[in-house]
Amino acid sequence: MSQRYFLDELNQVITGQDAHHIKKVMRMKTGDEIIVCAQKKCFLASIEINDDHVTYQTIEELKQPSKMDVTLIQGLPKGSKNDFVVKYATIFNASKIILTPMQRSIAKLENTDNKLKRLSLIAKEAAELAHRFEVPEIKFEKSMSAIDFEVFDLILLADENNKTKTLDQVVPKTINDLKIALIIGPEGGITDAEREMLKNRNAVSISLGNNIIPTEAASLYALSYLSINKS
Repeated sequence: MSQRYFLDELNQVITGQDAHHIKKVMRMKTGDEIIVCAQKKCFLASIEINDDHVTYQTIEELKQPSKMDVTLIQGLPKGSKNDFVVKYATIFNASKIILTPMQRSIAKLENTDNKLKRLSLIAKEAAELAHRFEVPEIKFEKSMSAIDFEVFDLILLADENNKTKTLDQVVPKTINDLKIALIIGPEGGITDAEREMLKNRNAVSISLGNNIIPTEAASLYALSYLSINKS
């Protein structure tokens, strides 16, 4: 299967780390085929390597599979757990990932510009690995109150206090036309005040099963379910 690369634009030139990866890591040769993606489109392409320069010519546009529109709103976890969240939420088809402090978050929003650059690179590499057609947007928000919940058709709140209402009871059979928010609390979960605030924004509380799932992995349960039921 051809290696996939997300580019800023489709201008027949590959530079930077992607060019290094093609030449030094994958050891590709002129005539090898890759997949290039930009602006939510992907093309099969043939590369040409001339000294330090890598160029390509597109062969055909690839058909994009049906996709879901799910924004993960993740209570800010500690340290490298952010990396895990972004990598695997990307692989499991989150269209956008918002990291925000919640009342029980231990971590603080600091040095966000550098963190955003690192997390965006992690998302890019994960999207290439998963053969997605686009890289999800990664964003930090200072609090949940800064998030516009009005744009969502369905807001799902994973709540460890809810043991009965499951995803199959609240998610329609077809979700392709829905804009969905999935809210996961930080270490320690959400507070009663946050439950009430989200209830006032029409969030639907759901269970992710009998076991308590670590915050960095909790979204994968719901995202995998939604991926299977996206069409």
